Amino acid sequence: MFILKVSRTKILTFPIRIALIILVYGVLFKVMHWLYAKQLILLGSGLIVLLYSLRFLYKKEKQTLDYVKLGLVLVWVFNYCIKGLHLFNIPYVLDLVLLILFVWWLITEGFTYFIRRKLKNSGVLKLFYYGFSITSLALIIIGVLFKIQHWPYGSLIFTFGSLLLSMMLIVDYFAIQKQPNR
Repeated sequence: MFILKVSRTKILTFPIRIALIILVYGVLFKVMHWLYAKQLILLGSGLIVLLYSLRFLYKKEKQTLDYVKLGLVLVWVFNYCIKGLHLFNIPYVLDLVLLILFVWWLITEGFTYFIRRKLKNSGVLKLFYYGFSITSLALIIIGVLFKIQHWPYGSLIFTFGSLLLSMMLIVDYFAIQKQPNR
């Protein structure tokens, strides 16, 4: 008799990260005024909503925090698409809902989420992982500042930081120990 063992880790994590990478590239294309920015943003956003909703529906035991996280993802994506693509204007309503959901998540789970994350190996991998994370985020922030100020190399720094961030999302998936589904 064949018994299928269901993994206790969170499902669809890797496809959600791929969708997030598509969204990051859409933002990069939008900031750089490249073609297909709207299509990438819509594709990435749509995939995030679809995959996270499926992940939510798959979960058997749902708690209040699960609904908060689903609301956070759905409102964030909807709000970003409306504002980023200039579809229509809802003044501050979605921003306020997003802020309330984010604060709720931060108080309930936010800090412990980052404390619980453990690398598979320590030592050199840990140093490389944190250095890679800090470098990619710093390049994005510096690139955006340079781009806003119209200083030289702003576009190049921002593009390189976005590429590093997309690689970081893949590296993070394989470097972090999988936690059982809570």
